[in-house]
Amino acid sequence: MDKLSEHLKRPLIELLLSVADDKFMLGHRNADWTGLAPILEEDIAFSALSQDEIAHASALYDMVAQLQGSKADRLAFGRKPDEYRCAQIVELSDEFDWAKALCRNFFCDHFDILRLGRLAQSRFTPLAQLAGRLAAEEQIHVEHVDSWMRRLGRGGMDPYRRIQEALGSLAPLAPALLEPTEGLDLLEAEGIYPKTTPGTFERWSGDLGRLARDAGLKLELQPLAANFMGGRHGKHSELFLPLLDELTEVYRIEPEAAW
Repeated sequence: MDKLSEHLKRPLIELLLSVADDKFMLGHRNADWTGLAPILEEDIAFSALSQDEIAHASALYDMVAQLQGSKADRLAFGRKPDEYRCAQIVELSDEFDWAKALCRNFFCDHFDILRLGRLAQSRFTPLAQLAGRLAAEEQIHVEHVDSWMRRLGRGGMDPYRRIQEALGSLAPLAPALLEPTEGLDLLEAEGIYPKTTPGTFERWSGDLGRLARDAGLKLELQPLAANFMGGRHGKHSELFLPLLDELTEVYRIEPEAAW
């Protein structure tokens, strides 16, 4: 279908904002590595993947803007802090620890490929077409981070220790990526965000677990508590406000500027 029923717009906006906000924040966090990655080839690759994340966010903000009659720039830079729907894991600084940067992408990229895959099967044609394009690009992100996880997991005692510690420190935060947005059950029932078998957590944790074992790493993930409320409901970490202030500084000076 090419037109969306009015009762589905708000739930879809909430879902798309969660995807876009994750990518927007993650892309900017990763961009901090420009010029600092361990080797030149990776510096170029990681910068390009960061640009991808921000471009994906921009495309999703454009779709949300069309659904609610707003502007993409305002969605990216002009909302109140509690109106952002990103998970807390993307807000954190990796403290320029390469292992933490990779492990965060490991969790996020594998989740993104699954939710974009679901959106690519949506009954809402414009969404399915956009998500299909983004999913094809996201697959490159998954392959890239997986190759690094294997490389470091099998790279000797020091690389193994660093990547294992980073994996263990982020694993408790990662399931919050799967926190449902408001009205998600309605989108699933209407085929806008089709359900999968097995469920998303089972597929996500299974994919991560298989890759971790292949790399010689240990990974334990627990399903999210049913009553959990975090970033998808506007509850963010203490690091979110400084990050948002940094990202929106120029926009606040001249919100109506054309770039």
